[in-house]
Amino acid sequence: MKNSLLSQQPNSAHCSSVAARWLRRLLSLAAALSIIFFAWSGDCPRRSVEMSQRSLPPLPPAKDRNLPSDAFSKAVQFLQRHRSQFSNSRFITIIDYTKPSTSRRLFLIDMESGEVQRFLVSHGKNSGWLYARRFSNRPESHESPLGFFRTGREYHGAHGLSLELYGLQNGVNDNTACRKIVMHGARYAGAGAIVANRWRLGRSLGCPAIPLEAAETVIGRIKGGSLLYIYTAGES
Repeated sequence: MKNSLLSQQPNSAHCSSVAARWLRRLLSLAAALSIIFFAWSGDCPRRSVEMSQRSLPPLPPAKDRNLPSDAFSKAVQFLQRHRSQFSNSRFITIIDYTKPSTSRRLFLIDMESGEVQRFLVSHGKNSGWLYARRFSNRPESHESPLGFFRTGREYHGAHGLSLELYGLQNGVNDNTACRKIVMHGARYAGAGAIVANRWRLGRSLGCPAIPLEAAETVIGRIKGGSLLYIYTAGES
């Protein structure tokens, strides 16, 4: 009997040793999994932000070759840097004043579908004849402003349906509101006005006026905090 008990003791010790090794392995595995889990979950918000910044807005639409790629890139970068200022990030509007007023130089870009619509748009009467050459932030200059703007509310004013604009760059366009520079429809901004104005579009007092028939579509889409970029060669 004594010999039998003695013969069992090594087996018990061996089992205890095996159990201890398995326990240590399980603990090590649990520790490793916890490290991986917390590292992944801690990194997830940062990665999500980076991914959302890359994917909003998406890559430049390729459905309109006339869309100025340089202006579009600058607009996207500005929107990414100041995203919190824009409650309507679906649309970006670019006005390309490197083109003549007879060209449909207002680009309305749907950042979800990639659709690009183009419209005629006027410039200020003191900015130039066929092309806009001079620009100003000064009240009563009757020249168009440049740069980045945020759209505000739509309203009905002296020109019918209109859209508030707020310049976002100090010294460049921050007088936009006090100058009462707004987007609005106008007969002189329609295609029929080109012949009447000796083969150029009619001009405004600085407002980006668009055809009356386009006002409801354009303003209805870009109102409420979207980005408008008025661009010309060399504009930063």
